[in-house]
Amino acid sequence: MAPYYAGMEVTVPLFADQVKGGKAAIEKVYAEYYQKGLVRFAKDASESGFLSAGAFAGRDDMEITVSGSGERLLLVARFDNLGKGASGAAIQNMNLLLGADEAAGLVV
Repeated sequence: MAPYYAGMEVTVPLFADQVKGGKAAIEKVYAEYYQKGLVRFAKDASESGFLSAGAFAGRDDMEITVSGSGERLLLVARFDNLGKGASGAAIQNMNLLLGADEAAGLVV
């Protein structure tokens, strides 16, 4: 049992040779594309060597990062599946449709 009521951590394991340029290439793409908005890139998201899946509980945003080195990489997304789920996405899409700030009415 985990010590949190909400939050999610999704990981995608890769071998470095599956990505041209390895970890640095992924970080470069993420850093350029996810500079602002509800999904943000964090170069170092560790919390004293750990990543808490519950760190984003009660929030409507998402953090993505790349871990690992050498042969193995791990793409990580942390978010609150209850907030960033369908209800949060509906509010975000409504904001975009109405020309409002994308994060209006959301907890980020």
